[in-house]
Amino acid sequence: MFEDGPALAAGAAAMIASFIRREVTKARAADGRLVSVAMAGGSTPVATYRLLATMDLPWSGVCAWVGDERYVPPDHEDSNGAMIGRLLLDRTEARFLQVPWAGNRPAPEAAALYEADLLASMAGDAAGPSPDLILAGMGGDGHTLSLFPGDEALDITDRWYAATEVAAGQPWRLTATYPLAHRAAAVYVLVSGESKAPALAEVLRPTGGCPLPAHRLMEGAAPVTWLVDRAAAAGLDLP
Repeated sequence: MFEDGPALAAGAAAMIASFIRREVTKARAADGRLVSVAMAGGSTPVATYRLLATMDLPWSGVCAWVGDERYVPPDHEDSNGAMIGRLLLDRTEARFLQVPWAGNRPAPEAAALYEADLLASMAGDAAGPSPDLILAGMGGDGHTLSLFPGDEALDITDRWYAATEVAAGQPWRLTATYPLAHRAAAVYVLVSGESKAPALAEVLRPTGGCPLPAHRLMEGAAPVTWLVDRAAAAGLDLP
């Protein structure tokens, strides 16, 4: 747990930087593959990305992609990819896989194309792809990636990346599914702010019969690390 938002951003940046340095070094010594890192959208990672942008990291050894995205034009103000590029990746040598948006392309088709890009870009085995690191956030309703309470995307088992219509009249979302998240070498979840406290408490210490989406990140083999500030952890009765 971190004392506040700035401390969370600094700690998360340090952990991500250490992971990238270590895994790129290992990959270059082995087969030269690019290390696969899913970048998170939302407001919480913004300060972390700004700090990462100041660090000397081996970005040329990284293939970055978006864990979830609103299906909007790539220069749209709500685009996660645009935010991540502007704050961090546009100034690096990382390979950045952007969602293939097109005005006449349905979101499910774009998700299938993006899935193919991911399969071609990351290591894997007969069981499927294996991301190295997935960065994720959590909303006040307990959603993570674009996996929302009650949404059909929660039950997808036969796709690695999918399109979902979260709310009528809103842009479609494209998102990594649980099968892909569960195959990651590591998952870091960044959670900040008092408004997230009730959901975080329910995610980490469930009281009901239907776990919130963020809790289900922990139902697979991937180790999940929760990076939270004191305000978000207020409901956990920690010292």
